[in-house]
Amino acid sequence: MDFTLGLFLAIVLSGLIWLVDLLFLRKRRPAESKEPVIVEYARSFFPVLFIVFLIRAFLFEPFQIPSGSMIPTLRVGDFVLVNKFQWGLRLPLIHTPITRGSPVEAGDVMVFRYPKNPRIDYIKRVIGLPGDTIEVKGNDLYINHKLVPQKYIGTFDYRPEGQGAEGMVIPAREYAQELGGHTFHIIEFDTPEAQMNFGPFKVPPHAYFMMGDDRDNSNDSRFWGMVPQRNIVGKAMFVWFSWNAEDWSIRWKQIGRSLDGAIS
Repeated sequence: MDFTLGLFLAIVLSGLIWLVDLLFLRKRRPAESKEPVIVEYARSFFPVLFIVFLIRAFLFEPFQIPSGSMIPTLRVGDFVLVNKFQWGLRLPLIHTPITRGSPVEAGDVMVFRYPKNPRIDYIKRVIGLPGDTIEVKGNDLYINHKLVPQKYIGTFDYRPEGQGAEGMVIPAREYAQELGGHTFHIIEFDTPEAQMNFGPFKVPPHAYFMMGDDRDNSNDSRFWGMVPQRNIVGKAMFVWFSWNAEDWSIRWKQIGRSLDGAIS
């Protein structure tokens, strides 16, 4: 079940128990009798749950990276903090916008509800804004018919997911790319099978074109289409924790990594 929905139901249930006791049951209890355990728990948990709900719904929400589609920027097991208010506040559960907020910019890292299944959250980088024309030719990205330049960084040792620390390493190329004031790294492969052509395609109004930084291993807008504005969850800001489940280690160098701006 959706965590936000579960949290909301817990708030409603604890609030009702506390309210019913306050308005009706407390008056009927003898003065010397103890408060029922269920009422005590409801009274204690209600304010805590309510505050957590408000923070998650309108301020910040944690998100765990589920796949390697954002390598080398984000790894499986990274935990990022998502800003829920910068792009405008939305009512929880029904996702109706209530404030405008700042505009989404190319290069931002966005958490959004997957258009094919809104119960699943995805994280990708914003490549195309409404009205932009996007085209991919092999490993070259064009926005509004202009090639997005990329600077070669070096060879990247790519290790497929699920193969452990001793898994096969595939050499890839690492590049630095810049979009909308954001400088970030991407990886690409030399094999013809990894390269693909897409577009040209014009991004419709109130929608965004998304791609992963692992350009050849990302299930993104090239395959399932645009992200409607109503599907936005929030802007990923930085990595607050990173855990490598394959060798049970903490990635200390990844913790604190900013996703909002240039690479340090």
